This record gives sequence, structure tokens and C-alpha cells, in this order.
Amino acid sequence: MIARLLRDLPLNRKLTYLCVLASGVALLLACAVFLGHEQANFKNDTARALTTLARFIGNHTTSALAFADSTSAQRSLESLSTLPRVTRACLYNFKGEVVATYVREPANDYPWPRFGEVATPDATRHLGIFHAVENGGIYLEADREEISARQISHVGVAALVLIVSMTVAWLIARLLQRLVSRPIEDLASVVERIATAQDYHLRATRAGGDEIGRLVGGFNHMLDQIEAREARLEEARRELERRVEERTRSYEQAREEVALERARFKFIFDYLPVGVCLQTLHNNEKSFRLINQAHLDICGIEAEKAFADPGIFAGITHPEDRDRQEPLNQALERGEIKRYALEKRYLRADGAVVWVAFSTERTDHPDGRVEVLSAIVDITALKQAQLETARERARFKFIFDALPVGVSWRLINDRDLPLFNSAHDRITGVDTTRGGGTRDAFHNITHPDDLPRQQVLIRRLLDGEIDHYELEKRYLHPDGRVVWVVMMSLMSRDPETGERQSLTTLVDITERKLVQEERDRIQHQLIETSRQAGMAEVATGVLHNVGNVLNSVNVSATLIGDLFNRSKTANLTKLNELLQRHRDDLGRFLADDPKGRLVPDYIASLAESVAAERAAITAEIQALHQNINHIKDTVAMQQSYAKTSGVVETLSVPDLVEDALRMNAGSLARHEVEIVRDYADRPTITVEKNKVLQILVNCIRNAKYACDESGRADKRIFVRIATEPEGVAIAVGDNGVGIPAENLTRIFAHGFTTRKDGHGFGLHSGALSARELGGALTADSAGRGAGATFTLRLPLCPPAS
Repeated sequence: MIARLLRDLPLNRKLTYLCVLASGVALLLACAVFLGHEQANFKNDTARALTTLARFIGNHTTSALAFADSTSAQRSLESLSTLPRVTRACLYNFKGEVVATYVREPANDYPWPRFGEVATPDATRHLGIFHAVENGGIYLEADREEISARQISHVGVAALVLIVSMTVAWLIARLLQRLVSRPIEDLASVVERIATAQDYHLRATRAGGDEIGRLVGGFNHMLDQIEAREARLEEARRELERRVEERTRSYEQAREEVALERARFKFIFDYLPVGVCLQTLHNNEKSFRLINQAHLDICGIEAEKAFADPGIFAGITHPEDRDRQEPLNQALERGEIKRYALEKRYLRADGAVVWVAFSTERTDHPDGRVEVLSAIVDITALKQAQLETARERARFKFIFDALPVGVSWRLINDRDLPLFNSAHDRITGVDTTRGGGTRDAFHNITHPDDLPRQQVLIRRLLDGEIDHYELEKRYLHPDGRVVWVVMMSLMSRDPETGERQSLTTLVDITERKLVQEERDRIQHQLIETSRQAGMAEVATGVLHNVGNVLNSVNVSATLIGDLFNRSKTANLTKLNELLQRHRDDLGRFLADDPKGRLVPDYIASLAESVAAERAAITAEIQALHQNINHIKDTVAMQQSYAKTSGVVETLSVPDLVEDALRMNAGSLARHEVEIVRDYADRPTITVEKNKVLQILVNCIRNAKYACDESGRADKRIFVRIATEPEGVAIAVGDNGVGIPAENLTRIFAHGFTTRKDGHGFGLHSGALSARELGGALTADSAGRGAGATFTLRLPLCPPAS
């Protein structure tokens, strides 16, 4: 036909047409082979990619198909949204039932093929494959639009190349008609070799720069493009293979991760401290699928028994808890509720009672399966702790309410109500159970004299200057009584919240205050009595001294009387009568008469006797006068001390000690007691001298008695005066009978004495007086027969009252 058409044409046009036609046919054949080959390769690559993708997804969804987990399977198929080539996907279980589907566009949502089949409503637009996997299969469907687009693109390129080539051939044929045959043959040969061997490295030899040369150049250029495209296709193929390898590695990694997740799940499931069991529910019959070891250990049941008897856990449930749980179980089995939780007890075979927190949940699967997942947590220790906490709270409430001490607790921020015990209400008279426990209520009943002191302490406590305070205060009780309390308030912080809290205690000391007031009154009375007794002691000492002086006065008077009774002046009357009788012859009588001659000698002897008597009487009268003056001085001194009672004077300590010694001088001399003085210092003090004198007189008298009772010949009393940092120390010691160790703490007690005629007032009143003076009276002795020392310590100035 072509020959017939070309037969009548001119040669140049014929050659041109032939060249163009030959070139066009050759190029058309090459493009057709190339397009067919490219289409077949791309379709096969697409099918292989879909198969690989189906295998990957199938392996990834094995566990979901095994456990009929449609959610996980659906999530796996939704990952195909990243691949625009895949339009639909369907996952089947081993029964051929659809588990999960994926549709990219609603227009593609048409019926799915049966398990194992490949059926698409439009095979020209879609490519479908089915791949069997473990526990089921997967169907993938790809859009052919990409293949069609690539075909159109290739056809367009081929058409463009063909047109360009034919145009070039036509031009070359027209310009070089005679040079056409050979180059065309060579070109045809090259084309044939390329078409046969598909070796795109071959090139046609360019003979010149004419149309055939340009045709050859164009052909070679086309080959360059084809080779470059082939290289790009080869690179794309290698890239696809690389991606397939990466997908394969990802698949292997996914398999490893799946295995790791299974191992991790098994590890967690087996070693989870929470008891877990999975049951299937079919026709209201339960059967165990999974039970972990913690569940078995908590209930004390072996695995074989549990799987053999699904009702074994209900059997060991405490009867009271079984009655509460059974209605919930029935509601769960009927589907009325999906989950419930409660606390229950298990009666273990070993006799132990285990408290657990039980929770269960029902899951209804699309395939009709019903599973029940139950979990138990051992809360036995928690229950015991709660019971112990309840006991501790009850114990605390009993102690808190039974305490005789008033207790109150409050948070400083006032958000919580304060706590008060019954003793607090009883002491204060405020009924806190009816909301009366406010700060104003307690301020209103606080004695006005005590409120300022307490407010200062409260302000310092709230400002953080102190963390506690203690004071004695009074409450004006509603019944009219004045209640004395010792209040102690402590501020601290809650270790959990950090909030400041205060704890206040009240101790009722009203009785103690009344007893103390009575004791103070009695003590004051006793001190006054002791002082009077001490003054009596001093007066007794004075009377002793006066008595001793009166003895001397009596002796002097007796001696004067004896002198008068024995005086020779009574013979003067006889001498006078004798001389009167011889008045007339007095001279003769004195000269001649034997009696008369004796008269002068008698008168001389009488004169001497009268002079001696007069001297003796004068001496006794002087002694009598001195004794009377001594009595007057002693009485005057006693009167002066009595008049200065309660008067504070500044005195020399040695002078005060000497006064005490003088008041005991008579008895000391009579008992032949030696006084040893050691006045290293001569301090002065401001003090009530009558009280100090009372103490010193008693100490000196006790020392004299101790020396006298010892029977020693060397009776000695030493008096020492020393200045100390706190004041003055006056020590009165002796070498007498001493004081036993057991009596050292008793000798200052009221009424205690070791002398038969003692009354026990002296040392007791002395100790009280020393305390009133701000000092102290102490005793020290090494024991029996070792003597004793009484030390009076006084401040230089009287204490402030």
C-alpha cells in the first residue's frame, strides 16, 4: 500500500517520505517497546510493593488478629494514609471475617471481595492483591491513575521524540537525498541493534553536518536521553530496592519489637504485684484465659486448680462479701453494668484472711466475644493500718477527754475549729461544745490584772520571738469563783502542711494557791512565833547574865554583912563604958591600972582593924557598884535591840558578833569556854540587827552546849568573819559533840532538837530569819565528836521587797 502510494511521487519526495517513514516507524517501534517494557515493569513493581506492604501489615497485625483486637488492627490499617497509591485495604481473620478496613475516599467504598479472592469493580482503574498472613489475610487495592499518568507522560515524550525525529529526517532527506540511503541504513542498523540488544550505549556514526548527520545527531541525542532516563530508571529501581530493603529491615525490627513487647508484657504480667485475670463469658459461663502469679499468691491458690474451676475465687470469698458481690456479678453478666469495684475478703486455705480491692470490667467485642478483666490489690496491711488508726484515735479521744489537764489545739489560720477537752471546759467554765471556744470568750473571763501579761506573750509567740510561754493566771469562773491555772502555750508547725499550730494546757492550781496562801499565813505566824522565841532565847541569855551578876552582888552583900558581923567596932561600947567609969581618974587609970594600961594598945589594934574592915567594905561596895552597872548595861542593850526590831541599819559585822558574845559572856565564862576570833575582814552590812543577833546568839549558845556536852577540858568556840562575792559569811564553830550525818538535813526543822531541855525553835527560827534577810544558815560537821560549824551568809544590802 505504501509502495503504491509512493510509486508515482518524485524521488526526492519519495526518499524524503521513505526516510521520514522509516525513521518514524523505527522510532515508533522503539518507543512502543520502551513504553511496553516500562509499563510492564512499573505494574510488576507496583504489585511487588503492594505484596511487600501486605506482608508487613499482616505480620504487624498478627497479635491483633490472634486476640481479635479490632482497635489495634484498625490503627495499623490507618497508617496506610501516608501512601497515596493505596486506596483501600481490608483485614480478614482466619474465619474470613472482616476485622478492619481502610478506604481513602468515600467513592471507593464498595463491597469487599471474599476471603482469598481479588475482585475490583473497575480493573482499568484499580489494581488489587490478596496476601494470606498468620491468623487471616489482607487485601490491598492500588489506584492505576499513577500508571496511566506515567503511560500518558511516556506516550507524550515518545510522540514528541517521534515528531522531532521525523521532522529532522524529512529535513535531512530533502537536503541530502543522495546521502540518505547509506546513513539511513547505518541508522537503521544501529536502531535494529539497539532494539535487539537494548544497549543504549550504542551510537550512530555521524557522517557530516547535513540533515542525515543532524538526524544521526538527533538520534544519538535521543539515545542520550533514553540512556539518561534509563539511568534514572535504574537509580529509581535501586532506590526502590533500597526502600524495600529498608522496609524489610523495618519489618524485621517490627517483628523484634513485637517479640520484645510480648516478652515485656509477659514479664509485667507475671511480676505485676496486682492480681490480674482475664475471663471469657459465653452463655453466662466463665472460663479463665489468663491469670498472673500475683493473683494466685494473694488468694493462695494453685494455677491448675484455678483453670480447672472458674468459680474457685467466688468459693473462697467471705460469705458477707459474697452476698454483696453476687448482685453486681449478675448485673455485669447481663450487661447492665460495664464495671464495678469493691473491697472484699478472701478466706485462704492456710486460714489467713486477706483484704483486697477488687475491680472488674466487661468488654464486648464486635465478633460477639465477651471478656471480663478483673484486678485485685492486697490491702490487708492498709486495713490493719486503718483499724490501728481507728484504735489510736479512740485511745487518743479517751485520753484527751479523760485528762485532768485542760488542753486546747488550734491552727493559726482559723480555718479549722479548735479542739477542747472536757477538763478545759470544766476549768474555764466555757462550753466549747456549743461554739463558745473563741479567743474573745477566754479573754472576757481572764482576770483583768493577768490579761496584759498574757497578751504580750501571745504577741511575741505569734511574731516568732518565742516558741512557748508559761504563766500563772486567773479565770473569773461563771459561778463566781476565781480559778488559778498554770497556762503553757506551745507553737509549732505541722510537718505535712507547714501551717502553724498552737497547743495550750491548763492546770488548775486553785487548791494549791489556797494551800499556799494558808501555808504562807502559817509560816508568817510561825516566823513571828520563832522570832518571839528567839527573842525569848536572847532574853533568857540576858537573864542568865543578869543572874550571874546578881550572884556576884549577893556575894558582895554577904561579905559586907559578914564584915559587919565580925567587926571589932562593937567593943568600942565596952571601951567607952570603961573610960566613962574612970572619967574622974582617967589618967591614973590609964597609967596605973593594969586594964587601963591595955587601953592604948587596944585602941591602936582597934584602929587597924577598923581601917582593914573599911578597906574591905569599900572594895566590896565598888564591886557591887560595878555589878549593878553591868546589870544596867545588859538590860539597856536588850532594850535597845528590842526597840530596833524591823529597823534596817548599817553595822560593823565584828561589832555585831561581839555584842552576841557579850550577851553569852556569863555562861561562856562559867563553863570555861575559850573564844577564838578570826576577823580577817571587818565588813559592814545593812541589815536588821535584832534578827542577826538572834541568829548569832542561838549559834553561840548551841556551840557552848555542844562543848559542855562533849566533856572536853579544852572547850573552844571559834568565830570567823570573811567577805564573799555575794556578801558576808559569819562562821561559828566548836570542838564539841558534832552532828551525825543523818541529822544535818533535819536540824533546821521546826521542833527538832537533840537536847533534853531543848524546844527546837532556835535553829528553825534562825534559818527562817536568814532567808528573810536574803541569806542562808547552813551546818557542817564531820560526824560525832568532830565538832560542828554553823555559817550565816548575808548579802551586803537587804533584798528588794
